Amino acid sequence: MAGSKLFEMNRRAVLAVLTGLASGSARALYDPKPDEGLSAVQGEWVGALTYRDYGAPDRLVTLPARLFVALGAPNELVMHYVFDDGPSKAVFSYERMGFDFAGGQVTWTSGISKPSVSVYGITSDTAVGLGRRLSFERRQNTEIERYGMALSARALALTLEEVHADGQVVFRNKYEFLRAGA
Repeated sequence: MAGSKLFEMNRRAVLAVLTGLASGSARALYDPKPDEGLSAVQGEWVGALTYRDYGAPDRLVTLPARLFVALGAPNELVMHYVFDDGPSKAVFSYERMGFDFAGGQVTWTSGISKPSVSVYGITSDTAVGLGRRLSFERRQNTEIERYGMALSARALALTLEEVHADGQVVFRNKYEFLRAGA
């Protein structure tokens, strides 16, 4: 009799553990589906960063670059950049971009050791074929930082322009990437 009680207690304990594991797994099955436009850009990219030199504003500098993109959440891109900045010199950048499409905002976290967070208002969001084109901006003192972003399974681009108080639009930089191996 004592053996059957022990067996029954062990059976119940095992069932309780399995039920707990199953319910935890079931919860994971109901996480939100990723945004299709964002999930399409997961993977490895090759391209370049072209930027206006702050020291010589008429000069454009282009650095070869690689980009690795993953989803950190259904509406968040996690990006790891590697820039070729000369012989045997690589520069790294880590960024997270969270997209609240319903609320019209992009929250952009840059850097690891001294992270900075910027919030931008989405000014346009358009489906283009199988891709997506976004514009978002924020006021920074008397200027506006305006980003244009194009996302698709084959190409990814991000452009920054500064809009001065007098309305003058100045190109600051552009990332252009193609899917690695494509």
